Amino acid sequence: MGFDDLDYDKITELLKKRDEEERLAALKKKRSIRGRLLTILSLIPWALMFVVWVLIETASPDREMMFFRTFFDVHDQHFTVDPLFRHSWNYGQIYAAYVLMLISLGLCLIALTVNILGKRRDGEKIKISVFIIGGITITAFVFFMINFWPVILRWIQ
Repeated sequence: MGFDDLDYDKITELLKKRDEEERLAALKKKRSIRGRLLTILSLIPWALMFVVWVLIETASPDREMMFFRTFFDVHDQHFTVDPLFRHSWNYGQIYAAYVLMLISLGLCLIALTVNILGKRRDGEKIKISVFIIGGITITAFVFFMINFWPVILRWIQ
C-alpha cells in the first residue's frame, strides 16, 4: 500500500471536520465565559435593587397605623400618634440608595453591552433578565429623581 492508494479527498474532508469541531469547542468555551459573566452581571443588579428597595423603605417616614381609627372610629389612647415617630426622610439612607442605584445602572449597561456584542455570534441567545433589570433600574432611577431632585441637587453641589 503506497501513497497512490490514499484518498486525499477523504483525508481533507476528515481534517476539515476535525478543525470545525475544534473551532466549535473553542467557541463553546468562550460562550461559557461570556455566559458566566452575563449571569454575574445580571444577578448583582438584582441584589443591589433589592438593597435599594430595603434602604428606601427603612428611610421613609414612619406611618401611623390608622386602620382602627378610620374604619372603626376608635379613638383610644393605644392608637394615638407616638411622639417617637420619625416624620421626615432619612437622607443618609437615601444617598446610599442613590449611589447603589447608579452602580446598578452602570452594571446593567455593561451587561447589555456584553449581551448585544455576544449576540453577533451564531447561536448566542439574548438574556431577557438583563433587559428586565435594566428596565426596572431605569424606571426606579427616574422615579427616584422625580421624588428627590432637590436633595440630589444639594448633593451634587
